[in-house]
Amino acid sequence: MTFREFFSKLTAPVLWGNLLAMVIILALLIVGLFVFLDHYTHHGQTLTVPDVRGQRCEVAIRKLEALGMRVEVSDTGYNTRLAADVILDQNLHPGTEVKLNRLIQLVVNASTARKIALPDIADNCSYREAQIRLESIGFKLAPVKRIYGDKDWVYRVEVLGREVHKGDRLSIELPLTLVVGDGEREEEFNGNDSLDNLYFHNDTLNQVIID
Repeated sequence: MTFREFFSKLTAPVLWGNLLAMVIILALLIVGLFVFLDHYTHHGQTLTVPDVRGQRCEVAIRKLEALGMRVEVSDTGYNTRLAADVILDQNLHPGTEVKLNRLIQLVVNASTARKIALPDIADNCSYREAQIRLESIGFKLAPVKRIYGDKDWVYRVEVLGREVHKGDRLSIELPLTLVVGDGEREEEFNGNDSLDNLYFHNDTLNQVIID
């Protein structure tokens, strides 16, 4: 092949057309990759989280989704001063800057108070232990009711004067009354002294019978 033939092939329109097409395709691939990465990471795009507390749940969800955020109702609460189905709280503070498609979790006001199963409290623990267990799961406690018995031992649990039992599902808005011992009950035995007294009484009784 002569130099003239090689040069003529090198300058052929078909070859340059193919090279131009390859360059255009490569450029489009690079641009497409940057567009995809920018869309995937939302580079440079931020949204300001609005305050939706106090708004109806449906309205708040539409508002957040219109801004480009994802929404999830993560929990419910109960506030008697607010209407049912309004937003009590949100996981991100108003004014927080977030990326597009960020998940916002909402707490909605329920129409009735949440109910919880009563744990095994009656005749199973002291007042202090019962207080810690009940308050940790959301119950409120009324002033204790004291009866004759071992000091601070929980004998039963009452709600509005009615005895309730383990497993009963109770509203957390109703305070529980713990019926506890007043400490007036005398122990049958009190160490060696009580045993000695028992032996003394038995010996005295035997002596009386013999005499």
